[in-house]
Amino acid sequence: MQILARPLAFYTGLACVASLLAYAGRWSWACELLVNFRTHFALLLGLALLLAAALRRWRVVALAAAGLALNAWPMHGAWSGAETAPAGGRAVRVVEFNVHVANDDFKGIASYLDSLDPDVVVLAEMTTWSADQLSPLLPRLPHRYVAVDEGFRGVLILSRWPLVVPQTLVHEGTLYGARANVDLGDRQFLIYGVHLNWPVVPEAERERNAQLVALGQELAACQGACVLVGDFNITPWSSHYRNLLDHPGVRDCAAGRGWQTTWNSRLPAVLRIRIDHCVLAGAVSAADVQVGQSVGSDHLATINDLLMGTLPVS
Repeated sequence: MQILARPLAFYTGLACVASLLAYAGRWSWACELLVNFRTHFALLLGLALLLAAALRRWRVVALAAAGLALNAWPMHGAWSGAETAPAGGRAVRVVEFNVHVANDDFKGIASYLDSLDPDVVVLAEMTTWSADQLSPLLPRLPHRYVAVDEGFRGVLILSRWPLVVPQTLVHEGTLYGARANVDLGDRQFLIYGVHLNWPVVPEAERERNAQLVALGQELAACQGACVLVGDFNITPWSSHYRNLLDHPGVRDCAAGRGWQTTWNSRLPAVLRIRIDHCVLAGAVSAADVQVGQSVGSDHLATINDLLMGTLPVS
């Protein structure tokens, strides 16, 4: 077993360095990519700690424990800080799902969505053609708005209730989502459905961060109740995501509800990350948040049970 001691120390140190570098994600694209692997680093360092303890390599134990702390601190909000849903709000279920642009199992998707009995559904990676194929299969959601560029950025909003003044969301010529007021009869709420840029290169990451800034400014000015859902292509541990939540009154629906991961559905659950989110502002709270099924996508759906405030939204 002693033959493992030197490589164990080396790889434990490497994981600790990567964990530390991830704190520079605010300024560096490469370090921001490391942020996505916080949970993976924590798992590896936890295993390293146990193995080092078995080998009685106490310095490595201390190093692994320090690395665990580096990763646990940004993640603590996943298990604490859940808001208490007030009594008297109106229940609304919002389902968000990145269906994957190549997924043509429209009957399966529609059957699954219908089984959830949603009030509003936001679908990402939609084209005009896929929206036309899927919408008729969901007759209980007769109101729709499609924001597409015929690529993989398209967003479809389907609603049981009328959609008032729907609009596309565009930043510097790039479409990244849609918004609309949902008229519940006695009140309204503003729904945002987004598919933010995939940060595979520095320029794309800067574009995604700019989209987050624009959304943060809108939520900060929310009048009434605002709900933002979609594929953000960012994990909750990122400083850019936390900047969004730093605006007064802006909250993460999943805060305090544990390790709920949504991508990649083809990986074991322990290796997935959460990049699909629900964010609230104003007179709305989260009663429950669940992760659903994939139905042929690389994403898992998110099921967000919300309570709208008792006052009508003007």
